[in-house]
Amino acid sequence: MTNTMTQTTKSKTNFQVYSLLIIRLTLVAIFLYHGLPKAIFWSMATEKFVGFGLPGFLGPITGIAEVVASVALLFGRFWKASNLVLLFIIAGAIVTVQLPGFLENAKKVAGLERDLLILVGHITLLAFPPQKPDTK
Repeated sequence: MTNTMTQTTKSKTNFQVYSLLIIRLTLVAIFLYHGLPKAIFWSMATEKFVGFGLPGFLGPITGIAEVVASVALLFGRFWKASNLVLLFIIAGAIVTVQLPGFLENAKKVAGLERDLLILVGHITLLAFPPQKPDTK
């Protein structure tokens, strides 16, 4: 009976570990996809941020922060700080871009919904440090 309970607990724990890993990898992919162009093409990032009514210099800085925090999160390094940086960035995107866009045109709800899910993903990762699966 104890062996069966141990196996069940181990399976549940591994499922949780892999579920959190999938969330982490998905968020890393999203931020690398959106951050790399801003980090590489500074003039494009600057123009984009000015178009949102933000100071242009924030574009490249945001891109670099997204890339650095994503790579750190990918390797499980400085996971708390990385999640907080990305959480702050996505909260900023919600407040400055997605929410005003949605309030202007309710059909633009998809971007807001996506960014809210990203926000929730980072809150979830903040609650659980990266772990390795139990292989014993």
